[in-house]
Amino acid sequence: MDPVFEPLVIAGRMFVTGAFVDYEPGSTLTYGELAMGIVVKQRGAQRYGAATPLIWVDSEQSLRGGRALWNLPKEMARFELDRRPPGGGFSGAAWDERGRLLGKARFELLPGLPRRVRLPFSLPDLYSIQGQVGETQDSFSTSLRLLRGSWSIPNSSPMTALGLAGQKPLLSFWMRDFALTLPAATPVAHR
Repeated sequence: MDPVFEPLVIAGRMFVTGAFVDYEPGSTLTYGELAMGIVVKQRGAQRYGAATPLIWVDSEQSLRGGRALWNLPKEMARFELDRRPPGGGFSGAAWDERGRLLGKARFELLPGLPRRVRLPFSLPDLYSIQGQVGETQDSFSTSLRLLRGSWSIPNSSPMTALGLAGQKPLLSFWMRDFALTLPAATPVAHR
């Protein structure tokens, strides 16, 4: 992680988000993605937000754009995404360019729970670009479905640096038909 940020740690734990994303036809680009985000604090400031220290895609165009616009550490990967596994839900797996398994996840529908859920907060996305902190405020809408999730992260995966190996997700969501507008990061004043 960029040294300008430090993870927000509460009771010895970081808040980590993980997502398999399938940008389907109709998106600006069509590609797969595995992203790991964490809640961070800007060192020496009272600014909190979400940072993405690990992210893989299967599109060179997405890789180049993510690095240029937000300085995201995108790397290339291969994905297997299944939107219709037995029992419903979603499953995904990703391998890096060397063929090393990055992680697998399976998400199952929970019967009887509401189909739409709203998250009660949002955080700006924070980036470090040429030594300055940049920020974006996403425009995001989706239909969320609460799921039961499980991740399998091998010890050889870079995701173990986030303390994820052997951990169970607190909450899992399936975001269907989401619309995301993510402007280029703009520098923010040091507060």
